[in-house]
Amino acid sequence: MKPASRRSVLVLGGAALLLAGCVSVEVGSSEGNVRAQYRLDDLAPPPAAAGKTVARSLVVVSMPSLGIGDTFSMAYSRAPQQRALYQNASWADRPSNRVVQLLVRRIDARQAFVSVAELGSGVGGDLALNVTVDELLHDAAAASARLELSAELVDRTTRTLVARRRFVASAPVAQENARGAVEALSRALTNVLDELVPWLEASTAKLPAAPSR
Repeated sequence: MKPASRRSVLVLGGAALLLAGCVSVEVGSSEGNVRAQYRLDDLAPPPAAAGKTVARSLVVVSMPSLGIGDTFSMAYSRAPQQRALYQNASWADRPSNRVVQLLVRRIDARQAFVSVAELGSGVGGDLALNVTVDELLHDAAAASARLELSAELVDRTTRTLVARRRFVASAPVAQENARGAVEALSRALTNVLDELVPWLEASTAKLPAAPSR
């Protein structure tokens, strides 16, 4: 084959490969293929204050998770039981820490507890809310983002489990790239917080007053 003909074949072959992959080239990349860090966000407006404050103090605890979703790497999937990581996009905060931070902000705005703080802030509490991020995933095959989270409410004065619940939410991904995944995951997180906070308040309302020290 002549050199000119060989170059033509290579160019045409390369173009065909690009066309074949044009639908999914965005997945696994950030915008412009530039390294970027993202943060989850609570998209809901500030909630109204609760009508009653329970005489309890709350500490919110970020629990370790073995899932790939609770790492600084952003995970996506193209097929069931498959996981891959974005090459040029990552989380600015560990997802579990960011979720707890936003959750504390939401609970504090409700004013349903005497105090609420993250574990390690130096503020104690007679109740502990243990939060575990089990899954945080951009499901490229379904064009959706999914968050799975477990919450346990523990009475620290009696060392008993008060309530436990698993929360699952998903949201459609408008753009098949890192930014689109983050926006959808933030919507899923907002939906989870919308369910978690009322559940927490209802579970706490059933408890007797904390024993005086």
